[in-house]
Amino acid sequence: MSEKIEQTIGRNVRSLREAQHLSKVEFCLMAGLSRPYLNKIEAGEANISVKQLDRLAQSLGIDAAELLR
Repeated sequence: MSEKIEQTIGRNVRSLREAQHLSKVEFCLMAGLSRPYLNKIEAGEANISVKQLDRLAQSLGIDAAELLR
């Protein structure tokens, strides 16, 4: 069974955040998210909107499509 899109996004957010040496707190401040919500995103448990996907990507300095790969 293939990975769900929420899990793909969460894995990519975590990987890219860590690659940029950003703590969860730092990233939450940049992206305007609460830490519990970021935890859900990174765990693949949050069904985020396209607007939120774009905000995450902008905070990471990437195109939103990168989070879907």
